[in-house]
Amino acid sequence: MTVEEKPTYCRICEPLCGMIATVTDGRLTALRPDADDPHSKGFCCVKGLSMTQIVNDPDRVTTPLKRVGGPGEFVPCSWDEALDDIAHRLSALRSRLGPTSIAFHEGNPPYFSFAAAMWGKTFAKAIGTPWFYGINSEDGASRVAAFKLLYGHCAHMPIPDIRRTQAMLMLGANPKVSKGSFLHDPHMPQHLREIVERGGRVWVVDPRRTTTAAEFEHVGIRAGTDAWFLLSVLNVLLDRGLYDSEFLDRWTTGFEFWIEAVKAFPPEETERLTGVKADVVVDIAEYIGHARSAVVYGRTGTCTQRFGTLTNVLQDLINIVTGNVQREGGMVWAWSPVAIGPIAEMMKMATFDQVRTRVSGLPDTYGFLPSSALSEEITTPGAGQIRGMVMMGSNPVITGPSGGKLAEALQELEIFAALDFYVNETNRYAHYILPTTTMYEREDSPLHFTNRFVRPSLRVTEKVVDAPGDAREEWVILNDIAKRMGLGGAYGTAIERFVARFGFQATPKMLADLLIRTGSVGDLFGLRRAGWSWKKLARQAPHGVVFHEYLPLSPLKKVIKTADRKIPLAHPTFVTEFVRLQRVRGDGAAEGYPLRMIGMREMTSHNSWMHNASRLMPPGRRHSIRINPVDAAGLGIRDGDLVSVTSPGGEVTTLATVTDEMTQGTIAMPHGWGHTGGWRRAAAAGGATSNLLSSEVERASGSSVLNGIPVRVERVEPQPDSSAHRTAAVADLVRR
Repeated sequence: MTVEEKPTYCRICEPLCGMIATVTDGRLTALRPDADDPHSKGFCCVKGLSMTQIVNDPDRVTTPLKRVGGPGEFVPCSWDEALDDIAHRLSALRSRLGPTSIAFHEGNPPYFSFAAAMWGKTFAKAIGTPWFYGINSEDGASRVAAFKLLYGHCAHMPIPDIRRTQAMLMLGANPKVSKGSFLHDPHMPQHLREIVERGGRVWVVDPRRTTTAAEFEHVGIRAGTDAWFLLSVLNVLLDRGLYDSEFLDRWTTGFEFWIEAVKAFPPEETERLTGVKADVVVDIAEYIGHARSAVVYGRTGTCTQRFGTLTNVLQDLINIVTGNVQREGGMVWAWSPVAIGPIAEMMKMATFDQVRTRVSGLPDTYGFLPSSALSEEITTPGAGQIRGMVMMGSNPVITGPSGGKLAEALQELEIFAALDFYVNETNRYAHYILPTTTMYEREDSPLHFTNRFVRPSLRVTEKVVDAPGDAREEWVILNDIAKRMGLGGAYGTAIERFVARFGFQATPKMLADLLIRTGSVGDLFGLRRAGWSWKKLARQAPHGVVFHEYLPLSPLKKVIKTADRKIPLAHPTFVTEFVRLQRVRGDGAAEGYPLRMIGMREMTSHNSWMHNASRLMPPGRRHSIRINPVDAAGLGIRDGDLVSVTSPGGEVTTLATVTDEMTQGTIAMPHGWGHTGGWRRAAAAGGATSNLLSSEVERASGSSVLNGIPVRVERVEPQPDSSAHRTAAVADLVRR
């Protein structure tokens, strides 16, 4: 028996924790946190430890599958049969209807692979289609839009200088579970504690008393009213002169608009809508205004609501007016050891509103069109109608909005090919499923994340184990399809085309090495002896290397990319969204829907794709809404009851957990449940698909509105012949 210990890193989510993989006779048998990793320092979460079960899951797809009947009816086939047929059908569509008849959709797991993320983009470019869809609209699209419009670019986005700040106002984030997002550090909860230990303050604004909120100053708020709260904070700051005039004069335009705009939002007025006491708002604003440094930070909860873009702009506006931009303890652009520009060009990460969807005219953000538009783009006739699709590691039927409509639309496609390692609720409608590798079956480097590290670092990993069966890496599959289409390969960048001219196939490792070697810490192909290359990192720093303990700050003029190198505070989009907000009367609750629903993250879930691991989905784990005891009592609901949750967009059935962690008037529901695909444990767990309740889209960024959804909750009697936790809507889709 041969046992090896191999350093690598986890690619489930943004902290990118270092891991030690135990490989026994070529099989991954255990994972543990890497104590020698200078970035994560021996930390990882239970999801990272559970990847052994995903890698070795008997439900994994390890051979190409061809659908021979209805949804989910697959038989094994050869790679040649699958790839030839897919290439033939895509080529036929391209010849008959043009490249805009084909779309690409990328999910969350492949985005954490340098190779998959890049080759998805280059594959679409090789075909010539502008239709590149993704899950950004259910995550950070409005954050990206705000960055782009404020600072002129979104490839290199600012992050909170959390390790040096005196105060942090956090909205819509729960880093004790997520470990942080749009900034990379597994120890974010500890950094928050250190703010308090330094004598500072941390506020957590959330309708739910999350695990993070419970440890710091919780500001309970009515769901979907974050913009009003932030406007009231700005009202106090500007009314009391707590702003940096010198910074505003030097670096911004349009400040006068907000001086007038916020006058209508004193804390005494917004309290009736937000539920946040006026004295709490004043306390927060005065502390931020007088603090040596302070930073406002928001994440998914602030993005996926009806005023997501405006809310994100207002977060930054507080940082800007107090001068807390590109200074210690504020919102800063992180130093990166590699050049972000070329990576952004390769992956098309720096885009906003360069492409709009054909039917509803929704913009792309960060290179992704919104999933919410996909069903209408498939079903609406006309030039550019989607008739073929390639999907990579995604499950938008249960992670995107209006999944029922999408499930029906997918059945109209002439060719639908999915790259995945599970049969899920979306790709069960595919004509082919092509088996892909997991993170530990490929070499990789987090180059496209290097501009978000709290402690700037760099690492590479070699493949830990071979892939089982006939599974292949995504970039290899996409390259092969493109070659069989007569395109020469999935080459969409100048670097790849240049290399191909000399008879070489560009590989992810080749391009990653080029980026490392030509970056600020690279060896410049031997000209800088102390510099790094892929090979040197793999041999001399297999656990990774940290270059700076704290973030170096470059001059602000180097990071603002607007034409005049100033921040346009009164950008037309901001004004339009503000005017739209002014028209809102009341709290936005629809008649017959007295409660508001928000989403929530669970430590043992990551979107939809990890529910087949027994460590994360033990017997007895069930999906449920969280509801305040007062609301529950008024509805005759007890803990553990079966309930229906109805919105203007749909209805689901699940269980109720009665808890005082919820503010009155708000319920919380975890997303990513309601499985019916080929993953047996996940399907047996049942649960509700929360996004079936979502139908609204915020047009400024194309974000799905997943928080602040008007709902009603009713107790229902369990049926003797049905599971108390099965989602009726998804089950109905399976029967079709």
